[in-house]
Amino acid sequence: MNVKDRYKSLFLLWILGVPVTVQAADSVLVIDQYPINEPVFTQGLEVIENRLVLGTGLYGESEIGWIDLETGDFQVQDQLDDDYFGEGLTATSDYLWQFTWREEKAFKRSLNDLTLLEGIYFEGDGWGMAYDDKADVIWTSDGSAQLTKRDPETLVALDTLTVTQNNQMIERINELEYANEAIYANVWQTNKIVKINIEDGQVEQVWDLTDLVEELHFTDANPDRVLNGIAHLEGERFYVTGKLFPIIWEVELN
Repeated sequence: MNVKDRYKSLFLLWILGVPVTVQAADSVLVIDQYPINEPVFTQGLEVIENRLVLGTGLYGESEIGWIDLETGDFQVQDQLDDDYFGEGLTATSDYLWQFTWREEKAFKRSLNDLTLLEGIYFEGDGWGMAYDDKADVIWTSDGSAQLTKRDPETLVALDTLTVTQNNQMIERINELEYANEAIYANVWQTNKIVKINIEDGQVEQVWDLTDLVEELHFTDANPDRVLNGIAHLEGERFYVTGKLFPIIWEVELN
């Protein structure tokens, strides 16, 4: 199944009523915005020592590198083999992890220059990743309502958590970021970011970025062009962007 067919299948599940609509209530304050010279298929976004690393997806096009916010250039450091579809990123204190979608393989990289150190196999689909430095675990998503807690060295699954809001499961949990002792997540094919309590899986807050997305004035209905990518700066400040978006916003999620 190719990427587009995969999207169609998941979208069919959505219209049949499997996922639940996420209710939004909280506000987004734009602090700054940074143009990207050549929009890329963003899958992962992570801040490492004041530098912004970005990973892209698609077979034959999955890359990883630094985004220079002053120039808007994507400085590619490495490209995955053609049979890997890049997904989410997360950084521990020692290295960077890069997920793949359906290949059940993750890549460990140097924090310094993103050099590939080793590849490790895991079980299941890979979507988002987030390192919880307090518990020393990595949280991962697979496009469902489940988050998986993993060992940060081996990626062996340790436990699972179901994401819910008002006692209903929230499906399509995608790109993840750990901050403020919670998980912040994109919900695929929506303009929403949710804050998830890692003790019980409850959605504590929801932010709707539709107004920001509509300001980009996309003229086509490309199903791939969706909000995706969230990286924590400090406090309630984050970088956010989307697949094939020409901009990265710095926002405060109030």
